[in-house]
Amino acid sequence: MQSLVKAIPARNHVCRIMVVEDSETQAYKLRLLLEAQGWEISIAISAEEALSALSDPLPDLIIVDYNLPGMRGDEFCRRIRMNLGTRGIPLLIMTSSAPETAEIQSLDSGADGYVAKSENTEILLLRIIALLRKGSEFEAILNPQESGFRSASILIIDDSATYLAALSHEMRSQGYKVKSAPSGPEGLKELQSESFDCVLVDLVMPYMTGFEVCRQITGMRSSLKSAPAVILLTSSTNKEDMNRGLEAGADDFVAKSSDLAVLRARIQALLRRRFYQEETRRIVEELKTKELETLRALAGREAAEVRATLAEKLVQANQNLENAHLKLKETQAQLVQNEKMASLGQLVAGIAHEVNNPLAFVVNNLFIAENGLESLVPEMERNLAAPALNKLRKVRDRLGEMREGLARVKELVLDLRTFSRLDEGDFKTVDIAEAIDTVLLLLRHKMNGRIRVEKHYGPERMLYCYAGRLNQVLMNLIANAVDAVGENGSIIVTTSQTGQAFTISVRDTGAGIPEAIRSKIFDPFFTTKPVGQGTGLGLAISYGIVQDHRGSIEVQSEQGAGTEFIVKIPLDLEAQRAI
Repeated sequence: MQSLVKAIPARNHVCRIMVVEDSETQAYKLRLLLEAQGWEISIAISAEEALSALSDPLPDLIIVDYNLPGMRGDEFCRRIRMNLGTRGIPLLIMTSSAPETAEIQSLDSGADGYVAKSENTEILLLRIIALLRKGSEFEAILNPQESGFRSASILIIDDSATYLAALSHEMRSQGYKVKSAPSGPEGLKELQSESFDCVLVDLVMPYMTGFEVCRQITGMRSSLKSAPAVILLTSSTNKEDMNRGLEAGADDFVAKSSDLAVLRARIQALLRRRFYQEETRRIVEELKTKELETLRALAGREAAEVRATLAEKLVQANQNLENAHLKLKETQAQLVQNEKMASLGQLVAGIAHEVNNPLAFVVNNLFIAENGLESLVPEMERNLAAPALNKLRKVRDRLGEMREGLARVKELVLDLRTFSRLDEGDFKTVDIAEAIDTVLLLLRHKMNGRIRVEKHYGPERMLYCYAGRLNQVLMNLIANAVDAVGENGSIIVTTSQTGQAFTISVRDTGAGIPEAIRSKIFDPFFTTKPVGQGTGLGLAISYGIVQDHRGSIEVQSEQGAGTEFIVKIPLDLEAQRAI
């Protein structure tokens, strides 16, 4: 925008702009925007205040809100244009309501431009700069000696040497560029070779009348570099000559007998009107070009923003899709593992059931055999010799050992049924200590006497949970602890109530988890075990089960000093699930 500001013709003062705006917020924003361009800004909150504040020096531009309290913006423009001292000030109307109606009424009332408040500030500055340039060029044409800008050029077609000399001298003294030519083809050739702002034509000439010259100029307008204003110089004006002159294409009439100051004023008036017309067309074209460039730039930025947004959304969509895919794989793995555990539970329950039937038969028969033998022992002891009595004692000992073995088998079957929990497919209150004991019994073969187990159960043992799935978590954590301990070591299982949570701690004295992989242990398929010895799903599934219980699972580990997994299940889980 700085390059556009430089396009304003140089003035001998800083551009002064008056803003007529009743909104303090809007006026403040305009002041900041315009002062940033190096312009001097004054504010009036009403049209009446602005009219009272107009004094020498006048502002170079007035920006007025259309919807002002009291006198509206269009009436303010009419007041400015009716005043001889202010009619040359460029006026720019701004509004935020009824844009089409307001624009027409604003321009009809004498405004030079119109801009909606909703438009881009670049477009607003373009319109302001165009109007300031218009005011500068108009001032330069009317006052060429003071402006240092280009002078208006005048062509005088007259065969009277005396009057021509006097007129040329007067126009040059005012700073205009003057050329003279006689009537006939030579004068018309001057028009074709150069651009003139105004042509003074004597009505009465020996070779061609002023009417004929006007008609010739009118016919040439389309081929001329610029269309000049035409003034007919007459010895005496009458209605018939004026009508003929207007029909021929003249713009005004001046009597030769008039004071040259009158002629100068007429020339200035014509130049003003011509300047307004041409400058309006030029500004409109320039604004169209600038606005088109601005709109293209805005469209380009919007398109770039849209592309960036779409690219960001595409990246996000791809990320969401990848996350969904990973979640699906994790869910699928959990479902497979759950199905395995369910199948295992059914298998264990089936085995326990099948073992329980013959076990009950054997236990009952053993009881009958022991009772029968005990009833015969007193009589047999009286009749048997020492060797036979020794054999009888051994039989009684073996039956006792059989009873202990069957009790252990019965306990194992009970533990298998407890672990399978086929009758606990939903949440219910269970004894956590009993569940831990069952898991430790099932994993006893893996410990093989090399691992010492310490159990520290708190006084509160009952927990509302999904028993079968929580057994799966305990199995995974204790099995991992067994694998981590190695040849010798300890596993410490602790239960307690901390605050509003039931806490289960499984700690081992193994090698610990390296810090580099500690954040990955709950990831699906992540395992440090050799190929074929682990799927990497145990801790991931355990994490999901604890999440389903609205609890948490934490790990604390120090390499070389062991690992502790802490599971916390809320005590009010039943109340939470009821919500």
